[in-house]
Amino acid sequence: MSDSSPSIAKWPFLLGDFCVLAAAAVLAWMAHSGELPWSLGLGAVLAAAVAIGAWILVTPFLREHEGRLKLLEQAGLANTLAQIRQLGGVADSVVASGNQMAASQQSLRLANEAARSLMDEMHAERRAFMEFIQKRDDQERQTLRLEVDKLRRGEEESFKVICHLLDHNYAVFLAGLRSGQPELAQQLGNFRATCLDAVRRVGIVSHEAQPGEPFNPEFHQTADGEPPAPDARVAGTIACGYTIRGLPVRPIIVQVEIPPTTADAGGSEDSGPASAS
Repeated sequence: MSDSSPSIAKWPFLLGDFCVLAAAAVLAWMAHSGELPWSLGLGAVLAAAVAIGAWILVTPFLREHEGRLKLLEQAGLANTLAQIRQLGGVADSVVASGNQMAASQQSLRLANEAARSLMDEMHAERRAFMEFIQKRDDQERQTLRLEVDKLRRGEEESFKVICHLLDHNYAVFLAGLRSGQPELAQQLGNFRATCLDAVRRVGIVSHEAQPGEPFNPEFHQTADGEPPAPDARVAGTIACGYTIRGLPVRPIIVQVEIPPTTADAGGSEDSGPASAS
């Protein structure tokens, strides 16, 4: 550190010191030459003069040293004060950083709360939307089920009506065959064939049993619904059976005949074959 203290002028102190020492030297020479007698007081004066001269000589250096020490103390205090100010600036920076961090944390907390609120709203809207879609799907499914059931019932009713009309058509055809008029029977047969071809286009197929074929419970049924004898055969068709799109809906209602047994063969010749309806 450079010495910036002003230097003290030393010549006054040197002059004073020279004067004191010169006076002491004069007194000592006079005592030595016999002009003054040697005494204790003279020795004390000479010692005091030497001490005062030494003190005068050392005083400026002591003052400079004290000034330098004060300057050093002031410089140290200034450095300490500057460091304290720096520490204050650092503390202010730390406080500012803490405030910024607190503000950032607050902003992050607010952003997190906003994001959480947004996510909750999105989940709620998604749940409400899914419930709406589910309800709409259920309603549409229920509506479609009702429409399908309605169409199925309407289709079943239509099939029943068509089968009923075909039964009447077959009865009229049989009446034409029994009328003994070939032309009428031919016309009724053509009309029946046209009707069967028309209903076949919607999946309805009419089935008729052939006379003499064995009775099959899977395809045939008697008029009273009772099972005939095991060896019964078909004598004729009372009402046709129907299948709709390959699924049987009604078997062929037939008239059956039971072949004569051995005991019946030995009976009267005028007894005909037994028939059951």
